[in-house]
Amino acid sequence: MHWSSYQKQAAQFFTSIGLDAEIEFELQGARGTHVIDVFATGNYGGIPFKWVVECKAWKSNIPKEKVMALAAIVQDVGADRGFLLSEVGFQSGALRAARSSNITLTSLEDLSQATDQFAVDLQLGQANWAVRKAKSRLLELKRKSDEHEYDINRLSLSGELSVCELLLQDASEGRYPILYPVKGIQFATLKEVVAYARETVEQANLWELP
Repeated sequence: MHWSSYQKQAAQFFTSIGLDAEIEFELQGARGTHVIDVFATGNYGGIPFKWVVECKAWKSNIPKEKVMALAAIVQDVGADRGFLLSEVGFQSGALRAARSSNITLTSLEDLSQATDQFAVDLQLGQANWAVRKAKSRLLELKRKSDEHEYDINRLSLSGELSVCELLLQDASEGRYPILYPVKGIQFATLKEVVAYARETVEQANLWELP
């Protein structure tokens, strides 16, 4: 496989799990500028993170030196983790070096298999964070005006957000189909639950004090 194709596949993978991914990304570090094969960013539970991904479309195992080089870049740019990708494998020295670092040695194939649950957790975390943030906003608006403490629209939206928290909890436990009898809705997939939560959050975020 050509190195550029490998980079594109890696970027597509990280995009598929809900992250932003850029190829050949120029990043300024404390000691200089680095061109990153794939730079992936996202947030989990409201906490932003950034990953540096190096793609090695080699026909031989990756040596320890490449692990150390990537670790240095990760530290220089302040990234949370580095990924060194190879479909062939890694030398024993590289494996040992990675154990005591924040570098993950893997392949796209293994990463795809291992991140199914991560993708689920990522979507749930983002949805839960958005719901909690929307609830906090409505509560803050209530505190600004006692006159609207029992505003029917605000109370209704707050209630819907609480229901979304319960729906997301059921989704995290795989309790499908998930029923919402009050509205006659049934959710069969995580995608449907997350979409409903996002729609509810959007409506809540549009509400303002009369």
